[in-house]
Amino acid sequence: MNTTRKACITTAAVTIQLAGLSSGMAAEARLLWPESCLAKVLRTAEAGPAPLALEVSGARGEIVSAQAVFRVPTDLPAATLSISDLVGASSDARIPASGVKLQWVRYIDLTRNSQGVPADELVAAAPVSLPDPYWEDAAITVKANQAQPIWLEFHVPFDAPAGAYTGELQVKGGVAPAVLQVRLQVWDFELPRERHLSMINWWRFPGPGFDDRVKPYSDEYWKLLADFCAFLVEHRQTDINTSIGLIDETGDDQKGWTQDTGKLERYADTAFKAGIRQIHLHSVGRLTAEILDPASRVAAIEPNFRRLAALEQLIQRRGWSRRFVVSISDEPFVHHEETYAGLVDRVHHTAPSVRCAEAVETEYLGKLDIWIPKYSHLNLWYSKFDEARRQGAELWFYICCHPMGRYPNRWVDQPLLHVRVLHWLNYLYDLRGFLHWALNHFAEGDPYSEKAIGSPYSPGERAIAYPGRTGLVGSLRFSAQRDGLQDYEYLWVLEDRLRQIKQQVGEKEAFWLDPRQRPLELCRRVIGSFHDYTRNPDVLLEARKAVAEEIEALGTGPLLVVQTSPPEGTVVPAGPRHIGIRGLVSPGAKVTVDGRPVPTVRPSGYFAMPFFMPDGRPTLTVEVEHHGLKRAVTRTFKLTD
Repeated sequence: MNTTRKACITTAAVTIQLAGLSSGMAAEARLLWPESCLAKVLRTAEAGPAPLALEVSGARGEIVSAQAVFRVPTDLPAATLSISDLVGASSDARIPASGVKLQWVRYIDLTRNSQGVPADELVAAAPVSLPDPYWEDAAITVKANQAQPIWLEFHVPFDAPAGAYTGELQVKGGVAPAVLQVRLQVWDFELPRERHLSMINWWRFPGPGFDDRVKPYSDEYWKLLADFCAFLVEHRQTDINTSIGLIDETGDDQKGWTQDTGKLERYADTAFKAGIRQIHLHSVGRLTAEILDPASRVAAIEPNFRRLAALEQLIQRRGWSRRFVVSISDEPFVHHEETYAGLVDRVHHTAPSVRCAEAVETEYLGKLDIWIPKYSHLNLWYSKFDEARRQGAELWFYICCHPMGRYPNRWVDQPLLHVRVLHWLNYLYDLRGFLHWALNHFAEGDPYSEKAIGSPYSPGERAIAYPGRTGLVGSLRFSAQRDGLQDYEYLWVLEDRLRQIKQQVGEKEAFWLDPRQRPLELCRRVIGSFHDYTRNPDVLLEARKAVAEEIEALGTGPLLVVQTSPPEGTVVPAGPRHIGIRGLVSPGAKVTVDGRPVPTVRPSGYFAMPFFMPDGRPTLTVEVEHHGLKRAVTRTFKLTD
């Protein structure tokens, strides 16, 4: 079985088993089979060997992605999808069919690949058709002998009891239905309702497909804004952008100026009610010359600074502190540093409640509030950006047409793992946000085309969502981005549970416990640095499952928290291989390390001991026994000469 097909054996706290059946067709023809939620299925794909089982996982409050593939030997017009209610073991355990979104996946024809990306980092060489957007249509024609992916999204209710649920997925058309049995296992914890990462894709609103049929500031315009924001919030986007020019200004230098904040106030009020947390305003500065011209400087746009002062008054009146950030001038370079830094100070003086956030191409920009370096620059200049963070700034990162090479990005011809791993980087380096310039910045023409979504550098750079008939339509990449943001929340939940345990035990006995160490150990199974990350979907999905299992274990007995010095995964040369082990167990429990009793366990449950790893045995096992219940954990290191 290939790695992408195996990869969905574990994905979030839900287990789904799909057994393909077909009536009225040859018994040997496997029409419907499970596929990895991290796979981009080529049209030539065929069913793999048995067993036909798809397992994914997801916590309460999570949207869990899954994928199946349908293929028939003759054209099948008007193929449709349906799913039954998912029924649990108890009478009150039921997830309605309305909580499962079923979507056919659409293809984009590519004539060229992303520039500067090695061939082994691509899904396939162009020319090729690759899946990305979803069909709006409930019924489509499935072409003969072409794989047709189906994307499933399980909205797990916050009140869903943990346990197994069963149901049935059907593909219907001109023949008897193809049926897949579905089993759903829900983890016994929930995804936090609060979003712990800030996330923005710059958009055009209403944007292509809607600009020519929605009158600005009409009732339809405001309804569409609310609907678009709800769509973004469902994909875990927290921020949106607009122009500070929404504040109308009238007057002149002689008679004075008047600002009307009414449109911006309604824009913000609509977005905030839909769940958006913060609005980015562009921009209060301008470049005096082309961006790479060494003579270029950053100058103030005076009308926009007057608008900024009016915004501060609106913020004070509405209680909207820390809900707006402003850009001065996008992507300042080294020759812009001094003039840019001066304008940061002016923004703070003009509007103390507004923070400055910028996608940056340099390191010395004054007292910038939110630094957003490009992924590759963050790698190369991390120490300086980290210093700004230590001094109180917020640190995000961004991607666009760069970086290229082996850096992860989210272009159509790159694997979905590249999209999802981005937010494991957020956790690894404690980066509090992510920015991409393009949600729906289509070029001219059919938005479902290479020309519309592409750039001179890559297919898909300009857009990750598509214009539908009544609203935005998602994509595989947008779903994978949401899944990566949920992965981040898993790591956050584990850290939070360990932090709570430390608080309960107290600093005296838990002085050693770093709540981030264990989540970081698991995170490093997926991504070790800016440039070092797994290409194997199984590795990511298994690490995610391990995080979920450890969260659950902390909520059940017996308690066992283990922390090693150095952390798991460290390279340990000979000389001797001394590992410090510290831990917490339930008071009165017995603890062993590799079968040997720990000599002293304090009444609080704290224990500590040195451990010398034998040659050829990179894994140690800590086991606890309490009131007849046992639990064991392992820690593995990389032993070298």
